[in-house]
Amino acid sequence: MAFTRVHHVGLVTGDLENARHILVDGFGLSVDEHRTPWPQGKPGYDGTTIVEFPIGELYYEIAKPNDTESEPAQHLAATNGRGGMYYVSIASDNIAADVQGLQSRGIKIKGDWDGKGPVFLDPTTCLGLRLQVTPDEPYYVHPYYRGNGTVTGLAHVGLAGRDAEESRHFWSEVFGLREDKTSERGQEGPEPDRPARAANDPVHILEYAIGGTVLEISHPTTTDSGTARLVAQRATMGEVFHHTAPFAPDVHRFIEQAVPAGMEQIGSIPPREVTTRATAWFHPRACLGMLLEPWNRLPGGDHYSPSS
Repeated sequence: MAFTRVHHVGLVTGDLENARHILVDGFGLSVDEHRTPWPQGKPGYDGTTIVEFPIGELYYEIAKPNDTESEPAQHLAATNGRGGMYYVSIASDNIAADVQGLQSRGIKIKGDWDGKGPVFLDPTTCLGLRLQVTPDEPYYVHPYYRGNGTVTGLAHVGLAGRDAEESRHFWSEVFGLREDKTSERGQEGPEPDRPARAANDPVHILEYAIGGTVLEISHPTTTDSGTARLVAQRATMGEVFHHTAPFAPDVHRFIEQAVPAGMEQIGSIPPREVTTRATAWFHPRACLGMLLEPWNRLPGGDHYSPSS
């Protein structure tokens, strides 16, 4: 039994057509109309309507609340209609045993559960994160729904946390994931000779490879950065969702496609004549409320290793 991969990333929005525009025209993805017909979508959790956009071995699930009282609707209202990342679903190859294991280590579930299907975990026992455990399934996207090739997968899901040891205990001891020690960095604080990140955020980073993607947790090492402010405001129980990083083999191509679609780039990257290895950033206000980091870096040394 094991947690095998990130199954999908769930976002909430008030405008499915705008979500389609950003993810199709900006990212180069496609709606999986086999699973979620466009434009009607399909019924989702808590009375939402959902549409899926495959990205490698997983997908972005975009949910539109159909009421004003549900938790997704309240999340949308709390973000002034911007929406954004709402939860992350993690696949299990033995959900009954894995959820039982989580419960034995102090994790609670939300609502009733049949012991077989997807289940949401109680955020108060998950460092404040909304997490779902889902039975793993063969997920082979038909070539028609793979998009135009600008993005080929999700490099990582970015989280921000208040304390590295707290994060390490949760993901290593509670979830049983394997930390990629080769990718730990920033623990000594800001590096004066290293170029600043786009957001100029000195952070101590831990990484957990799971399937074909990574959970990347950033912990501020100063008190005045953007990540530090986010953690102080929204990671009051330990962690908060921060960004996603689509893997774009050609980041310059991603930018050339995203900017005309209305996505707002933060800063700039060197021209492709200087380097093709690049990392870009896009502002949440023009990207479904989600901070975005398209990149094409190589994986860490333990990325191929089993997560259990």
